[in-house]
Amino acid sequence: MIKLQQPLEIMCDVLHTPGGRIVALDLHYDEPQSGAYRSVVGRLKLESLSTAQREEMLIHQLLSLESMSALLRQRQWLCSISLDFALAQRVTESAFIRHALQHLPFLRLSLSEAFPNLHDGSDNPLIRTLTEQLNILWLNDLGAGYANLNAVQSHIFEAVRLDRRFFAENVHKTLFAVLLRQIMQMTNRLIVDGVEDEAQRAMLEQQGVWALQNYLYAPLPLSKIGDLPD
Repeated sequence: MIKLQQPLEIMCDVLHTPGGRIVALDLHYDEPQSGAYRSVVGRLKLESLSTAQREEMLIHQLLSLESMSALLRQRQWLCSISLDFALAQRVTESAFIRHALQHLPFLRLSLSEAFPNLHDGSDNPLIRTLTEQLNILWLNDLGAGYANLNAVQSHIFEAVRLDRRFFAENVHKTLFAVLLRQIMQMTNRLIVDGVEDEAQRAMLEQQGVWALQNYLYAPLPLSKIGDLPD
C-alpha cells in the first residue's frame, strides 16, 4: 500500500434533485492555490499527476469514504469518483482497492467521455472487467465531443452527466428539451451541471432530470458533509 503524505483535502460537489433533495456527492480535489490566486479554484486534473500519485489519492478517497460510511448509508447518498484509464486499470489489478470497493456499495466510478474506446461499451475489455467486478459506472462529460451516443446506448452506465460547456451552449436552443428526452430514454439518471437560474431549474425538473450539480450548494470538504441537510 502506498504511504500517504499530507494528501490534499477531498472536496465534494453536491448533487440534488431539481426539487432540492440531496442524492449524491461527487468527490474531487482542488488545484493547490496560493497568494493572489487563492480565490481562483479549479479541479485538480488527473493527467497532471503521476500514476503513483493518482493511485495514492484514490486510496485516500476510498479510506475517507469508509470512515464516513455510516453517515452516507444513513442518508442514502451515493458518491462518485472519476477515473482515467490508468486508475481504471489499478481498480482491476489491485486487490487492496477491490477489497475497499466491496465495502463501499454507495460508491460509483465515473468514466470520462474521453476514456479510450468508450464507444465499444461492454466490448471494451477494461470496461467489461470493471462491470464484471460489479462496479457501477457513471459517464461524465457527455457532449464534450469525444464520443457519440453509442456509449449511452450500451446501457452500462447507471447515470450520465452532461458536459457543462455543452449545456451552456445548448440550453437556450429550441430542440434542447427534445435532446434531453432522447438521452433519458437511454438512462434513468441524467445529471446537469451549470444551471444558472430558476427558469433552467424548472425546465429540467419538468423534463424529469434526476440531479443538478452545484446549484443550491457550493462545493464543500468531505469532512463537512454532516452539515448538509438530510
